[in-house]
Amino acid sequence: MTDHTTPVLVTTTEAGIVIVRCASELDLHGTPSLRDALLGPIRAGARGVVVDLTETTFCDSTVFSVLVEASRAAAAQNVPYAIAAGETAVARPLQILGLDRLLPLHPGLDAAQAAVAHRPAVPVADAGEAQSCSPA
Repeated sequence: MTDHTTPVLVTTTEAGIVIVRCASELDLHGTPSLRDALLGPIRAGARGVVVDLTETTFCDSTVFSVLVEASRAAAAQNVPYAIAAGETAVARPLQILGLDRLLPLHPGLDAAQAAVAHRPAVPVADAGEAQSCSPA
């Protein structure tokens, strides 16, 4: 990425679910905006949060760190969270890093929204236990 401008993130709410969309490149310079856009609704107890990266053309590791941070915060707050990562620029690197086993990835926005809308409520204590896994 050569243009170090802050990416345009569009945040909307549909049926109480916050959707954060980025249709540009995301790197170190965009992570503060992305972090704020994701963690704000999670901390406020949103009905659900979906990250739409289906039109994102580039992601670096700092973005992946924010996605993991948001996933952990959502689990701690019992807020359903999903990532729409249909593009190779996002989904493939997450798979290579093994983060597809940790993050709630979906091939498109509709699938991510459906996953968040239909996720059963999990008590906060159970959500924390589900994340702590013993090595095999």
